Amino acid sequence: MRTFVLIVACIGIGYGIALYEFKKRTADIKNIMGADADMEGAIAKANSAKSAERKPGKIEVIGGTEFDFGTMRLGSKRSHNFIFKNVGDLPVELQYKISSCKCTVGKLDAKLLNPGEETQVVLEWLAEGALAEFAQTATIATNAVDQEEIKLTITGKIGLAHVFDPPSADLRTFLSDEENDIKGKLYSFEEIPLDIDYTRWSDNSLGTKITCTTTEEARKLQTGEVPEFADARYVVDFTIHLGKGIPAGPFSGNMVFGKKHGIGLKGEDSISFPIQGRSVSPIRVIAGPDYNEEKNVFVLGTAKSEEGLKKSFVLAVKNDGAGDIQLKVSRVVPPAAEGALRVTIAEVKVTPKQKMYSVTLEVPAGTPPIEFAGAFAKDFAKIVLETNMESAPQFPMYIKFRILE
Repeated sequence: MRTFVLIVACIGIGYGIALYEFKKRTADIKNIMGADADMEGAIAKANSAKSAERKPGKIEVIGGTEFDFGTMRLGSKRSHNFIFKNVGDLPVELQYKISSCKCTVGKLDAKLLNPGEETQVVLEWLAEGALAEFAQTATIATNAVDQEEIKLTITGKIGLAHVFDPPSADLRTFLSDEENDIKGKLYSFEEIPLDIDYTRWSDNSLGTKITCTTTEEARKLQTGEVPEFADARYVVDFTIHLGKGIPAGPFSGNMVFGKKHGIGLKGEDSISFPIQGRSVSPIRVIAGPDYNEEKNVFVLGTAKSEEGLKKSFVLAVKNDGAGDIQLKVSRVVPPAAEGALRVTIAEVKVTPKQKMYSVTLEVPAGTPPIEFAGAFAKDFAKIVLETNMESAPQFPMYIKFRILE
């Protein structure tokens, strides 16, 4: 046993001495294989870091992904070029995928974009329908990271042969003793010159107070001169003048533009420009909760035939320079109301600036059942007061009442 242990110890001591001597002799000798391995590792790390710094392929749409065609003539065709640019470091593949309408046609110039390259995506739109706004999309698929799809949008309006700008006018609240002007343009999308033979207000009773003037001749437009009406061929400027004396209350109507030989779509002889608002008169109603100023409605109430109805309110009439202000009942409508509703007027106060009148409305006891519930304009009774004032020659007021059995 001692002999075996002695042998093992001698072998261990000998191996240690031999290893020490070997390292001592080769300490100054370079390990060529080890140096190459270290170099390859460094190169691999550098390449990895460089790869991490490189941006993946990415598409930028120059000018944005949306385009507004403005107003297009019915049946016309227009297109827009969307510019795609690869702003990344890797190539990107493109593919036209889908559109939201058969009227939208897409064309893709290039299917592969290398870094820094650009291409065009063309969307073409055929204007079908009339007086409608449209918004259509087309989708371009890519293999760029986090950019699998790019959605392009085109919007606009499809106009008739003739279009107003603005399309209508809302005066909101205006004073009947002041004058107002509305300016606008009438565009024609037809190739033939635009000639207006006449203009007139839709309500004949106000025809002298509301007039319209237009440029003598339509001006021919250059292609694309007005971007929002790029397909228009001619334009006429117009001014609608509202004089003093528009009756108080809600106001609406149309200025009609006509042409003897047809204007507008399908040979129509006229087209209309709508105007609305609410006229405020120098005549003021003082009636508390019984009077709705915005709707110009006075609520007389409900009663049985044997009782009848009676209410009064005050009219304050501002002097507009007419001198001695005169006020009288012009008419009561409809005929059924004329037979049932009595109106009396009495002066109560006079100042240098205004006159105040007491107006009494009465439905006498014994009046047969009658109803003016006021669901629609025809369901109201109406009284029309007349003055000698230029700014308020008439003052209409709607009356709401019911007489039961």
